[in-house]
Amino acid sequence: MPSFFDWLGPAMAVVFACLWLWTWWRCRKAEPALPHAALSDAVQREEAEDLLKVAYSLENLENPVSVAELARAARCSESVLRDGLAVLSAWAWIEMVAEDHLRLTEKGRCRAGELTRAHRLWERYLVEREGMSLDAVHAEAHHHEHAMTPDEIERLDAELEYPVWDPHGHVIPAPDSRLPVMSACSLLEQGQPGSRLKIVQLNDSSSELLSQLVALGLEPGVELEVRAREASRVLVRVNSHDVPLSNVAAQGIFVVPAPTLPVPLGELPIGSQARVAEVRGGGKHQRRMLDMGFVPGAEVIVVREAPLGDPVAYRVKDTLIALRKEDADTILVEEVGDA
Repeated sequence: MPSFFDWLGPAMAVVFACLWLWTWWRCRKAEPALPHAALSDAVQREEAEDLLKVAYSLENLENPVSVAELARAARCSESVLRDGLAVLSAWAWIEMVAEDHLRLTEKGRCRAGELTRAHRLWERYLVEREGMSLDAVHAEAHHHEHAMTPDEIERLDAELEYPVWDPHGHVIPAPDSRLPVMSACSLLEQGQPGSRLKIVQLNDSSSELLSQLVALGLEPGVELEVRAREASRVLVRVNSHDVPLSNVAAQGIFVVPAPTLPVPLGELPIGSQARVAEVRGGGKHQRRMLDMGFVPGAEVIVVREAPLGDPVAYRVKDTLIALRKEDADTILVEEVGDA
């Protein structure tokens, strides 16, 4: 007949097994597990929002975006793209104008601007506050932009004191406003031997190319001189060094003519024609000036002044705008002649 000790071992094993199963069940119950369907929805939404941002960057209010152009910009086939467009249409973010053209709805335009604003603010934060390099912030900002609420975006904007530019030179849009049309051209297009140019923006879509440009000292605000052009490259001089750039690299650098002697716009006489070099002042003021069209590289004509001399009317991008002298003096320009 088995003794008490013969039953003790198996009994303890059963007890421990029951305890392990109970503990496992409690842990599983407590886990904030994300269902597979919810995970798929989150991934689908992020991909759709990325496509929406590409369409937003291409949109022109006068002309709808072509599907072929969007496919090239998104780097995908048209068949794959149309699946994404079906999702954007279902969410009322776009509307198809024809079989091969689309427009963003007001709802889609609002969400795209919100994502763009969040991304560029995060890039600015990561460079200024975290010390990250220009070529490292894009992926990290992309991770944050999809999760931010409008209130969180506003708080980040205020914490950074309402910046106008991200570290790559792209405009950070103000709430509920469209991106201003920039007057910069690519170095490949603008750079002629002997010209002096100022970098205002870098294409940050390729991290590898961006890393090379940063390593060469080519960043927004840097001035350069075009030394020579060849079939496959552009030779520029930066900080007393000659730097050869491939045409692909030159295509990703956006420049405006470097001013030799910038002056405040408010000092120019009536009839003068000038080119915007820089907008100074706080972030909110800079945004207001950019929204009016006073972007670097833009042509400005001094049209007329009020009877008491202030404000003065300026023509910029076919629009007549009146500025008081204190605002006009924050816009540095280079005079290019008489209108």
